[in-house]
Amino acid sequence: MKLRITLLALALFSVAALTHAQTYPAKPVRIVVPFPAGGVLDRMTRVVGQRLAETWKQNVVVENRPGGTTIIATEFVARQPADGYTLLMMANTFVINPALRDKLPYDIERDFTAVSQLAYTPNVFVTHPSLPVKTMKDVIALAKSRPGELAYASIGQGTPQHLAGEMLKLVTGVNIIHVPYQGGAPSVTALLGGHVSMMFANLGEVQPYIDAGRLRLVAVATEKRVDTLKNIPTVAESGVKDLYSTSWFGMVAPAATPKDVIAKLHADIVRTLQMPDIRSNLIAQNLTLVGSTPEQFAAFIRSEYKIYADVIKRAGVKPE
Repeated sequence: MKLRITLLALALFSVAALTHAQTYPAKPVRIVVPFPAGGVLDRMTRVVGQRLAETWKQNVVVENRPGGTTIIATEFVARQPADGYTLLMMANTFVINPALRDKLPYDIERDFTAVSQLAYTPNVFVTHPSLPVKTMKDVIALAKSRPGELAYASIGQGTPQHLAGEMLKLVTGVNIIHVPYQGGAPSVTALLGGHVSMMFANLGEVQPYIDAGRLRLVAVATEKRVDTLKNIPTVAESGVKDLYSTSWFGMVAPAATPKDVIAKLHADIVRTLQMPDIRSNLIAQNLTLVGSTPEQFAAFIRSEYKIYADVIKRAGVKPE
């Protein structure tokens, strides 16, 4: 009798799980973005979210919860029911924050499960046109001849762009000064005005100024050359080894979200990214599309955490 009851329970559980997979989503889905509206992650989320809403025949609400270097939004999602109806679209700061801060109100391994890395965009090294350099070798030589005189901007303390600058210092031994700004626009404005000499920046944020000749594009910080910038060398090709930096974006859900829901989310996201109009829209925003599996994205998150934790420790980076 006990065996029959157990088998019946397992059968009922399997039917319930299958039914859940077939009916999800049965109500509106909320995707939380930890940055203000208008940025590259926000725009990507809205493009993908709108198509998912059409596929699911359910509303997809994109909710911006900026602040606290993305901690506010991340904690909020960590505390939501693990049912697939509140999701987090996140970026590098997801792994940088726990590497940078001793105490957080959440644990990225305990409180979240990976869905997929959707895309990444290259960070590029740009300088003010008045700086007498054309290559990374020129930059390093100039910085070494003027230690402590040249400054580089970033979009904020502990951001991927800041840590790329710290990697440059660690790998080459140059002494350049970090000047953090509150976001991409003010940091680029400072560089355009000559208040700083150089920076690692998201390609999308500086592309118009490169095209207009107001900034000089020296190198891309990706492992391979960017398809749309085939004539621009990578930082590694320019002689600076072991320095790679991209701004990447992906989706995570609260831990214990049913596996069938995660699988459906992943499958529908990949299908959306493969749609020609979606692809062309996102590629036009300088995004390289990925669509990794939950397992691949989880491994990527662990790898990125280790890289950033090492740089933060070696460079002695402290939170703001």
